[in-house]
Amino acid sequence: MAKVLSCGVEFIRGILLLLNVFFALVGLGLIGLGIYVKVDNKISAVLTFVLIGGGIFTILIAISGCLGSLWRNRCLLYLYAIILGVLMIIELVGFILAFVYKDKLEDVYRKTLTTVFVNALIANDTKVLDAFHDMEESLQCCGVNGKTDYTEYGKDAPSWCYEYQQGCSTIIINTLKKNLPIIGGSLGAVLFLELLSFIGAIVLAVALKHAPDDIDSSSPRDVIAQVIPGRRRNYYKLS
Repeated sequence: MAKVLSCGVEFIRGILLLLNVFFALVGLGLIGLGIYVKVDNKISAVLTFVLIGGGIFTILIAISGCLGSLWRNRCLLYLYAIILGVLMIIELVGFILAFVYKDKLEDVYRKTLTTVFVNALIANDTKVLDAFHDMEESLQCCGVNGKTDYTEYGKDAPSWCYEYQQGCSTIIINTLKKNLPIIGGSLGAVLFLELLSFIGAIVLAVALKHAPDDIDSSSPRDVIAQVIPGRRRNYYKLS
């Protein structure tokens, strides 16, 4: 039997539904971007996996939230809230660790990118090298750390390396630092929306637990309970 919810709880239910529709659209966008990246063979398959996997995961979470709201299913709402809670904790811890160890992360990033580049250079992996060359032309940089990335291994540096001396890793890191307020604001907005959804799911689930059943005029029991207030529970027991 349907539960009777107050106007405020119904409003929260509607907001929760809209938020999860938005999350589902974001998930579809991630999958679409992942497919685009997959088509472009120059870009790493790892990025494709992360985008498509993240999109599917986002859609599954959104579906559980939507169904929990539409069906007024407390189990789905609690499951949705638990997943969101764990996800928010992971995101918050990751953000804090990234801020605390940002210098170490820069070193790890430079070393990892250098290793990938050098291995591709030695093995003459044209697929990876083409991706690097596209990045160099786009960012107006040379190698990971500069022209020496080529000459140190007996390779001829591309023509643009004589014009752009700065390494690509430095430009990428500086760009990230420059846009840190935007990145932080975006992450904060995501966390805020997740927190709203988490609170909405908990409030709705608790409200459903304590909400009275709707009156069914076709049910003799409900008719008697409506005529004699407070007798519904006793009537069910006698039945």
